[in-house]
Amino acid sequence: MLKLIIADDERIIRETISTIINWKDYGIEVVGLCRNGIETYDMILDETPDIVLTDIRMPGMDGLELIRRISGTDINVQFIILSGYGEFEYAKEAMKSGVKHYLLKPCNEAQIIECIRQCTEDCYRRKNMERIVSGQFTAINSMNHNVIFSIINDSICQNRSFPDIIKSYESYIDFKFTAYRLYYVYFLPFEYLEEFLGDLRLFCRENLSMVTLHGIYVNNTLILFFKDFTFRFPELELFITKRHYRSQTVSLETESILFPSLEELLCVVLEKVRRFGMIYYINDFRLLYTCNYNTHIQEMELLCRSIMERRPGALDSLSELIGNITDITFFKQIVSNLFLKLTLNNPERSSVELTEWLLRIENSQNLVELKNLTVEKAGDFLREPEPEASVSAMTRQIFDYVNENLQDDNLTLKYIAKNFLYMNVDYVSKKFLKETGIKFSTYLADVRIKKAKELLVSKGPDTIQEVAGEVGLGNNPQYFSQLFKKKTGMTPSSYVAQIGGKAGK
Repeated sequence: MLKLIIADDERIIRETISTIINWKDYGIEVVGLCRNGIETYDMILDETPDIVLTDIRMPGMDGLELIRRISGTDINVQFIILSGYGEFEYAKEAMKSGVKHYLLKPCNEAQIIECIRQCTEDCYRRKNMERIVSGQFTAINSMNHNVIFSIINDSICQNRSFPDIIKSYESYIDFKFTAYRLYYVYFLPFEYLEEFLGDLRLFCRENLSMVTLHGIYVNNTLILFFKDFTFRFPELELFITKRHYRSQTVSLETESILFPSLEELLCVVLEKVRRFGMIYYINDFRLLYTCNYNTHIQEMELLCRSIMERRPGALDSLSELIGNITDITFFKQIVSNLFLKLTLNNPERSSVELTEWLLRIENSQNLVELKNLTVEKAGDFLREPEPEASVSAMTRQIFDYVNENLQDDNLTLKYIAKNFLYMNVDYVSKKFLKETGIKFSTYLADVRIKKAKELLVSKGPDTIQEVAGEVGLGNNPQYFSQLFKKKTGMTPSSYVAQIGGKAGK
């Protein structure tokens, strides 16, 4: 339910507006009636309402000043200006501050309701976008942690140069053009590390809510790093140095270094930490110990190659390897690393598809279920036809034609065979099925839904009709929703929320 504050210096007006309409019918709760601007300002800070219906001329603080002050806070409010005929110039000033709704006194119930209806639509649209933005951060945050952990493992376990290692991951993170801030936290004993991370989580929730914070811990030293941004760094330093734990004899100290790129930072950090026998990675404030599982990591590298090369027995070897892992956090990391690499080496798989899978891993707390899902997913990779070389030129031409004409509502194999390939449709159909293992209609539906998922994530839930048109299903939105649900198990709007992390944290 949305919250509404009504502000007017005339008692009869504010009370009449509050009682003339049954606000609950419109999903609104009136949380306050205010008689002046100062009272309204204080109540907004206390109640964080969604909508404020305010007179423009009030004692103490007028409506314009109220709007200006609130716009300087992080409170998102839809303002409705209530003004007399002679105060229209004030209303125009309010419009310059982003106010979109205006009621002229005297106004009737229908006018108020219509204005409120528009406001509620704006509120819910904004709330939905906030969820999507937050969810997108959750997805990106999870992806970034998996990539950095994979790079650490590769650096420790593989005899490859660092530039060569990060080259594999450049499609996921900018390693060269974004500055990063690094903090060394010295004299932090391991027995206090988890307590420190709990405190740090609370601090970041208030001050760094949309920042991915990476961490590596070795030998009483915690290394924190994140994108450089406009932030009062002394606050973070003060927070760290003020931490004090039971029987702690030495105070924590910090050292801050600014790196022009993530590549340069990692090159320095990994060179320092690789000589230690035990390395911990901080994944979203959770500890993940790395070197205890070097054997597993090396075996997973070999398995990854076996799956990519479709060697016999790869699936059995994977089942045997993961069957011995009992730590669910480590399991999530090592399996995420596996599918990162399988996707990197498969141009047919999109980053959206990978993100969807990584979120599914992250949100599961059942190790047995995760192991079964992993074997199933690896089996999907093994059953896929090898790209390009495994199919004929004819089938590759069909792939290209579909990708270039996906928006065509009437796209059929018969049309492609007759007008593009100039071949018999029965022959084309049988050859396509033999080479790909699926019928053309199934392939077309899969391509459309795969493309729709990418477009929905990038454009948001308000573009479902537009997306349906871009994948050739615009003339039948109901079928688009049905097909999408059949392929993904959820509606298009639910999918956007899910991939954005609504089902996550």
